[in-house]
Amino acid sequence: MTDDWQTWASLALTERSHLPAQPGIYIVADHESTVWYVGQAIDLKTRWLGRGHHRYPQLIRTNRKLAHRIYWQLVPLHQLDAQEHFYIDQLEPELNGQKVKQYLPKEPQVLREIKRLLKALNKPTLLFPDVRSVVLGEYFADDDSRSVLVLVSINDLGLIDKSARKRNAPKVRNAWAMIEQDCGQDETKYIPCQIPTYRFLTYRVEFIEVPEFRERLRDSKSLRESFLSTVELFGVPIQALNNLGCLSEIDLPLAYTFSRLDGRQPLRQSAYLAFRQSALRPLPESSRSQVVS
Repeated sequence: MTDDWQTWASLALTERSHLPAQPGIYIVADHESTVWYVGQAIDLKTRWLGRGHHRYPQLIRTNRKLAHRIYWQLVPLHQLDAQEHFYIDQLEPELNGQKVKQYLPKEPQVLREIKRLLKALNKPTLLFPDVRSVVLGEYFADDDSRSVLVLVSINDLGLIDKSARKRNAPKVRNAWAMIEQDCGQDETKYIPCQIPTYRFLTYRVEFIEVPEFRERLRDSKSLRESFLSTVELFGVPIQALNNLGCLSEIDLPLAYTFSRLDGRQPLRQSAYLAFRQSALRPLPESSRSQVVS
């Protein structure tokens, strides 16, 4: 399992002099379990002695805020290369393969990208002057990840696709997945719908397009004033439902009217909203302020 490193022996960055003088793999992560660097050493203690490690000046500058820890596992010399490559491939640390600079990035690349995308999705346009995207709510998935469901327009699915195909950002590309959902329906009758999903740390952001609800929000100022507020999601102001009761008033179509060659009908993303509706809850009130429209 790729998260087994969190069970390794560890110590604070400032206590690195207590590392064992033995060969091993080490992982530097912060208090939110963001992995910043993975490396190997013939002698762990010597590798981190004093200010000798080439990443130490970067890491110590943010240590007060991020509380870096060094996790290590003793590994025989002949296995060091293979183990280092394995954990770099699996964990995609922020600094491996990057030039050594004086400062760490303020945030991991995967967090910067979702914040950039949310800002873009909340920028008014001529086509969507009042409501462009809306957080419908959140739920906790089976793997305990906090899942946030975001309503977008069909036009903005292009932004999501562009993010998922970023040429020079493999960490961002790997954070995206197209998840198939049967929405609790019989797969002999229905083709699962696909939900673009962005995953990082313990979060999962899912994007769906439900024109029936978007049209109601667009056409009803009273609905917007009654049910929409502004919340901060990852520090980005975004519009969100403050009461999910309005969802029950919408007729959410289950599937498209046409059938494929095998006779099955493709499920619509509105079927996924109906499937998740009972588990959804509004984002926390503490981050909410009323929308003025």
